[in-house]
Amino acid sequence: MELIYQLFTSPRLAMRRVSKERPLGLAFLVVILAILSNRIGWLLILPTGHAKILLSLGLIIELMVAFGGLFLLVAIFHLMANFCGGSGRGASLYSVCGFALIPIWLMTPLAIMLKPLGTARLLLLPLFGMIILVCMAGLFVLGIQEVHHLPRGKAVATFIIPLMGISFTFIILLVLSLTILFLSAGHLFQTFPSLAGM
Repeated sequence: MELIYQLFTSPRLAMRRVSKERPLGLAFLVVILAILSNRIGWLLILPTGHAKILLSLGLIIELMVAFGGLFLLVAIFHLMANFCGGSGRGASLYSVCGFALIPIWLMTPLAIMLKPLGTARLLLLPLFGMIILVCMAGLFVLGIQEVHHLPRGKAVATFIIPLMGISFTFIILLVLSLTILFLSAGHLFQTFPSLAGM
């Protein structure tokens, strides 16, 4: 608990400590609690109905994607940091990246505080969510700095460049998928003209 408290009071020292001690078990727990807090927060905020049912059913899948995605992201960060001249260990980087998700713990308390505000809560929680994302990005950069002993500029580049590459790849794949879907639908209407008139 002392380490978690230190993340909120002195994040750089906490990340330095995590990078040296490599508490992987505690990092896994931080990730699990972050996913749960995010899920509970949205369940509290969203109106009752299908959205809540979908959020409840997707918890296991979200945990699997979170751990797998984090592992892949850490591997990319590690390669990028080595390219920038870093010299850290992968286990240390996974630990600090796990701990970088700790701001998401605030989602449930924020949802509880915002719940009495009515429909305004649907606008305010995403706004606070953006602030939480900025805090997480700062912790990721600090973690990369402490593990790989990089200057701030290179640590920021190590964090941002892979995310930009992943985002660009995702957009390209999405555009290609939509294009293929559109062309397939057009071909289907040509094959079965009666569908176009429905």
